[in-house]
Amino acid sequence: MDKIVAPRDGRPVYDMRLRVRSYEVDALGHVNNAVYLNYLEQAATEHAAALDFGAARLAELGGLFVVRRHEIDYLRAAVAGDPLVVTTWPESLRGPRAYRAYEIRHEGTGQQLVVARTLWAWIDPRSGRPRPIPREIIDTFHVPTSGLDDATPRR
Repeated sequence: MDKIVAPRDGRPVYDMRLRVRSYEVDALGHVNNAVYLNYLEQAATEHAAALDFGAARLAELGGLFVVRRHEIDYLRAAVAGDPLVVTTWPESLRGPRAYRAYEIRHEGTGQQLVVARTLWAWIDPRSGRPRPIPREIIDTFHVPTSGLDDATPRR
């Protein structure tokens, strides 16, 4: 995966804090890999809601975001009781595609545990077909409109 670094160009960065619950731990004694997906999706949802793009607002705009792809690098394990910070930010928005990046750190030590990237698609909920992301969303997330080809991860 390309290096993931939180931007310093005015895009909104969101931090979600949580403590690992015992039921999120697998037989190996660490957070189950699938649980990290829940953390990522919850952080993205909270971030959107904090910017006034909760489910109701998205419905008013005539669409919703669905996940097309997750890419995750697991770097270190978290265990029950660990305090974590999930940080997320938009990388690029173009057409129907929105790339969002994440990192998960241990709040106490600052160690990076996970880096991830998700490709979200803006769709019409009635047809299920992709549609261009509304300008209002792009403007709110402060994603540059020039140079997106350079900022968009290569696939």
